[in-house]
Amino acid sequence: MKKKGFLNIKLIFIILIVVIISIGSIFFIKYTYKNQSLQTLSTEMLQIQAKIKIVNERNKVNNTKEYIGEEATNEEVQKVNIENGEEIKILTLDNLKKLELPEIQKDKKFIVNYENEEVYYIDGYETKEGNILYSLTDINNLAIK
Repeated sequence: MKKKGFLNIKLIFIILIVVIISIGSIFFIKYTYKNQSLQTLSTEMLQIQAKIKIVNERNKVNNTKEYIGEEATNEEVQKVNIENGEEIKILTLDNLKKLELPEIQKDKKFIVNYENEEVYYIDGYETKEGNILYSLTDINNLAIK
């Protein structure tokens, strides 16, 4: 009889180890996915910023103000906490194709400020603390940490 009780303790110990490993794996996978989505967003915004710089340089050379993008509504501009102007544009899927950036996910919308070459993600990125970041500068700083 003593042997049977000893086997039950071993079985309970093994089950506890499996449960602990499973819970640890779930948290690791969740953290990795969240970190990967942050890195992807940061990379996409950096690609957009690089293309915006090219458009600005082309405008300087040609002495024009031809910006790629749609006019931003006041609601969208206020959401990311910037002032509306002629240099503020929303990039739609067609605009991203014009900028030769078709690999960016279709469900994401960006606002660009051609004046200071800043890129904003309209939906924002929520941090662990509950803060919502919109600008490339803030998102990139978080991604580097």
